[in-house]
Amino acid sequence: MPANAAARQALLTFDRTVPRTLAHRRAVGEVFVTDSASVSDDEFLLAWQIPRAHALWGDRQVPFHDPFSVAEAARQGSFVVVHRHLGIPLELPFTLRRFAFQVPDLEPFRDNRHSPLQGLLTYRLSDRRFQGGELGGMTIHGDIVIDGRPAMTVEGDVVFMSRADYTALRAFQRSRKLRGGVEPWQPARPVAPELVGRADRRNVVVGEPAATSRPADPPRYPLVVDRTHPSYFDHDYDHVPGPFIVEGFRQTALLAANRSGDLTSPVAALTGLSTTFTDFGEFEAPLEYSARCESATDGRAHVRVGLHQFGSEIAEGRIDLTPYP
Repeated sequence: MPANAAARQALLTFDRTVPRTLAHRRAVGEVFVTDSASVSDDEFLLAWQIPRAHALWGDRQVPFHDPFSVAEAARQGSFVVVHRHLGIPLELPFTLRRFAFQVPDLEPFRDNRHSPLQGLLTYRLSDRRFQGGELGGMTIHGDIVIDGRPAMTVEGDVVFMSRADYTALRAFQRSRKLRGGVEPWQPARPVAPELVGRADRRNVVVGEPAATSRPADPPRYPLVVDRTHPSYFDHDYDHVPGPFIVEGFRQTALLAANRSGDLTSPVAALTGLSTTFTDFGEFEAPLEYSARCESATDGRAHVRVGLHQFGSEIAEGRIDLTPYP
C-alpha cells in the first residue's frame, strides 16, 4: 500500500457512522460505513462495521458473519465515495447496473461472539464516462480486508442520470408495462425459514413455486415482498430495490441447490455473486425467479438465476454457495 494510503488508513475510525444520507439510508442503525478518506482522484479508503445484533444480518445459524452483509457495506461505501469525494449531489439518481463479489476464504468472517465485524475497503475507479460534460457512469473495483486478511473483492458499474431524465424514463417504462392493467394475483407466502438457512420468517423473501400444467417446466419461485421490512425497505422506492432482489437470488439458489442435491444443507455461505440488472421491477405485478444448477465443485454449488416480470427477464446472475467449515 502506498505510504499516503497507509497514513490515511491510520486516520479512519470506527466510532461513529457517516451521515445516513450519504449511505442512502433512513435509519442510522442501517448505516455500516463509519469513515472514509481519499488517497487520489481514483482511489478511496473506507471503514465499515456490521452490528452483531442486526435483525437481518444477525439472523444466522452458524458462528460466522454473513458475507452478504459486508457486500451491503461495500454498496453503501460506493454511495459515500460518489457523494463525499466526487461531489455528486445527493438528489442525482444513479444505479448499480452490475454488481459482483467474490470471497476467497470464510475464516475472516468467523464470529468471535464478542466483537462486531469490521474492516477496511479500498475502492478504485476506472472507465469514467461523461455525457454533456457531466459524469454519466464509471466502474468501481474494491478490495476488503478484515483483521489484515483479504476477505472479499467487489466490482460494479454505476450509471448516473439527471432527475428529469430518470423521471421521464420511469414514466415511460411504467406506462409501457402497465398500460393494459395487471391481472389480479395473490401474493405468495414465504417458505419455511429453515429451508433458506434463516431463523426469522420475516427475513424470507421467496415462496414455493406454483403448480403448472406442465410438470416438466422448470419451477418459478415467487418473490415475497413485505414493504414494511425495516432493512429491505428502509426507505421508499419507486421500484423493487436491487439488494432485495439479490437476497431473493440467494434464497432461490439455496432452495434449488438443496433440492438438486448439490448442497447437503441450506446453511451455506454466499461466497460469489455476479448480477446484472436490465430493467426495474414493479410492485404492481408478480416477480418470479428461475434457477439452474451448474456442476458442483469442491462441495460448492453454482446456480444460474434470473428474475422475470411481464414475460421478460429483468435481472440475471450467478450464485456460488459454500458450506461453512
